[in-house]
Amino acid sequence: MLNKLANNATRLLEAISYQLIVTLEYCHALAKGQTLWLEYYGDVTVSGEVQVEVKDFVEDLTDGHINFWNTLKNWMSPNFKQAKYSELILLTTQTYGAASKLRHWNQLTVQEKLDLLQGVLDQSEARNSASVDKPSRAVQAQRFVMAKERRQTLLDVIEKVHILTDEPDLVTRADRVKSVHCKGVHPDKHDDYFRAMMGFLIDPEKSKNGWKVGYEDFDLQIASLNALYGRHSRRFPIVDKSLFKDNVGEPSYSERLFVKKLHEIKYPTKVPTAILEHMVAVHTISSEFQRFNLEKDDIDRYKEEQLNRHVSLRAAAMRKCRREPKEYWCDESKSFFDLRCGETPDKIPTFDDTSLDFRNGIWHMLADDEDEVDSEKLHWRLW
Repeated sequence: MLNKLANNATRLLEAISYQLIVTLEYCHALAKGQTLWLEYYGDVTVSGEVQVEVKDFVEDLTDGHINFWNTLKNWMSPNFKQAKYSELILLTTQTYGAASKLRHWNQLTVQEKLDLLQGVLDQSEARNSASVDKPSRAVQAQRFVMAKERRQTLLDVIEKVHILTDEPDLVTRADRVKSVHCKGVHPDKHDDYFRAMMGFLIDPEKSKNGWKVGYEDFDLQIASLNALYGRHSRRFPIVDKSLFKDNVGEPSYSERLFVKKLHEIKYPTKVPTAILEHMVAVHTISSEFQRFNLEKDDIDRYKEEQLNRHVSLRAAAMRKCRREPKEYWCDESKSFFDLRCGETPDKIPTFDDTSLDFRNGIWHMLADDEDEVDSEKLHWRLW
């Protein structure tokens, strides 16, 4: 499949992506105990059942097309154990050519298939004899397939060959997979779920054993992703912090109150992390929480509990700090900050866990609230 358009990187990546999507479909069809092999025996192979050659091409599938004949040649190779499979599938995005007799292939008997193939070779040889050019790759493949010494292998192979044409293009096939296999996943997370599945298939760890996917491994992967992206998941949403790193240095943050409170204890090295955690918390509340059964009151209650606990712990730390000379108060405040930010996060009732970035981000949100007279706010200074 990968021996085409070598100088067109975009087209090559599309072809690889298409093959992976087909692989994902066959992974979902695995039965207990079965194993799928990717690019080991062929494009997609399900142990003891089916071998699939995937072709993502634009031009029509004609009787003499290299795709078809090369696929037959591969299946007739001495290294390919076709006897292990009950079905050999050529899956292609191509449409049959207007005059193509291959369009009837799936309904033909073995003898009728053989006659069709012989007719194609005869026409190719007639054209070739009238030309001074050397035989094309397609004609060479035809000669290999139709060689008398390989006739029994050919008969065994074509009995199992099934052609699937007019398959959906890359985008359409991806959308179909999301629609069919993302049931139970929140609609906003279909793309994330799909990308995670594709990433699972190309995990370099799989190369150690020949790029294989077992039923049990795939079942565990589905369970893990459903726990993460499912409509009723109790897993705390994971936010990709790299999405926000480029914005950490925005000048507007230098005037934010939560940043000033870190400068107040002379701890500027913690500012970039604090800004990133603040962004994570804001994004989680405004975007990620929308797919959970979580009310604003739940978030407000969590923030209130975090503030109350912080005020209590800070009061105790302040009494201890005041026993030290004033020149050590900033260092004591820094230690207080570090200890607090390293504590195990309290959970929000909706989830089984809560991320450290989110919890710390909540503190920075609380620290960003405007100070009011006679109103407790979140501070890091111990004076």
